[in-house]
Amino acid sequence: MQERMPVSFGWQLPDGRRFKAVYDTRVVAYEELKDRWLVVLETLQTELDAGLPPDVQTLVAKLSGQWAYVPDEARNGITLPLKYETLTGRIRYFYRDDPRRS
Repeated sequence: MQERMPVSFGWQLPDGRRFKAVYDTRVVAYEELKDRWLVVLETLQTELDAGLPPDVQTLVAKLSGQWAYVPDEARNGITLPLKYETLTGRIRYFYRDDPRRS
């Protein structure tokens, strides 16, 4: 059985509103030197606010299946504050494939 953990991400929209999304993730590896986990986002656990713009809802839905490095604090249920650009892809945080092979 593979280890799993929920990971909570938070973003601020350009209009100032904030929202978060919690994903059930599959743990792939732990990097002790950087104190971070490599995970694959699998299932969105939270229901998104219906007031979010449709394009934002689509971007969040597309994160399922993506890979990400998350700090160890994510294991404690802390919401990871991310820049909105990580959601749009302008800042690379999420990966389609295993980033160790890039």
